[in-house]
Amino acid sequence: MNGVQILECRTPWLDRDDPGGVGDNETLSLLMIRYPLQVCPKPIAIEVTTFSGTPALPPGNIFVVYDPLQGFVCKNGACQDYRVRFTCPLSFCNTTCVTRWFDSDDPKTNGSDSELLSKLLSLYPGEICANPIGIEAQTISGQAAYITGDSFQVYNPVSGFACVNAGQTGGGVCDDYKVRFSCPETFCSICRTSWFDRDDPDNPGDREMWKEIQTSPYVCTSHVTYLPIAIEVVTTVSGSPALLTGNLFQEFDPLEGFECVNDQQGGGVCQDYKVRYTCPKSFCEMEFQKNLTFTPNI
Repeated sequence: MNGVQILECRTPWLDRDDPGGVGDNETLSLLMIRYPLQVCPKPIAIEVTTFSGTPALPPGNIFVVYDPLQGFVCKNGACQDYRVRFTCPLSFCNTTCVTRWFDSDDPKTNGSDSELLSKLLSLYPGEICANPIGIEAQTISGQAAYITGDSFQVYNPVSGFACVNAGQTGGGVCDDYKVRFSCPETFCSICRTSWFDRDDPDNPGDREMWKEIQTSPYVCTSHVTYLPIAIEVVTTVSGSPALLTGNLFQEFDPLEGFECVNDQQGGGVCQDYKVRYTCPKSFCEMEFQKNLTFTPNI
C-alpha cells in the first residue's frame, strides 16, 4: 500500500538440525551461532515450515517451543524436518556494517577465552560500536564456532563471547577464538569511502580485495594508524546486504576485502557485489585538514 512505511523484514530460511534422535531443534540461541550475523537477537515473529514448504502452525501441532524469542523445537514422535525464519526490525536487516576480527584472550593462560564487549571496547576504542546488533565467533584458524564442539557460556552481541574451560565436557580446553560484530549503519557512516565494484561474478567469482583498491583516492592508507575498521558489502542490483543473500563468502574482512567464489555456492553462483570501507575518524579529519574534496561525516 502506498504511503505505508515498512518497519520490519525477514531473515532467510534457516535449518540447523534434522529430526533424528530427540527431534528437530531450531532454537534462536543455536541459530545465532550457526548463522552468525544473519539473525536478530530479538525477533518479533517466527515462521516454521517443513523442508518441503508446508506450514507448521501451532494449532493442531504439539511443539515444545514455537516462539520468536526462543525459536522452535519439536520433540520426536513424528517430527518432520523443519526450517524457520524470523521477522526482525528493519534496522537489523538493513545493516551492512561489519567490523574486523578481534582476539584479546587465550584460553590456555586464563582458564577461558573471554572476548566480552565491555573489554573489547576498552582495548580497541573507536573500532567497535557500543551497541552491536550481531556477533560472530571463529577459531583463530578460521573454523566456525559451531563446528568445534565447545560449549559457550556467553555468545550474544550485547555481552560478547566467552568460552570457559571448566564448562567443557571431559575436562577439555576451549579453542582460541576471535570475534567480530555487525553494527548499526550510523557507526560505519562516521568516515567511509565510496562504493567500489571492480569485478563481476564470472568464474571464479566476485573478488573485491582491499589491497587492489587501497591506492584509490580517499581510501584508508596501509599505514597502521589508518587501517579500515569496518566493511560494508551489498549487491549491485538491489543494494541488499550480502549477509542476507544466502551466498557463502571466502573473505569478508575490512583488512582483507571481500571474495565470493562460485564453486562454494552449492550449485549456485555469487551475486554481483560492491564494497565500501569505514576508516578511522582520524583519517577523515586528516583528509579534511588537507583541504581535499573528501568530505568527512564528522
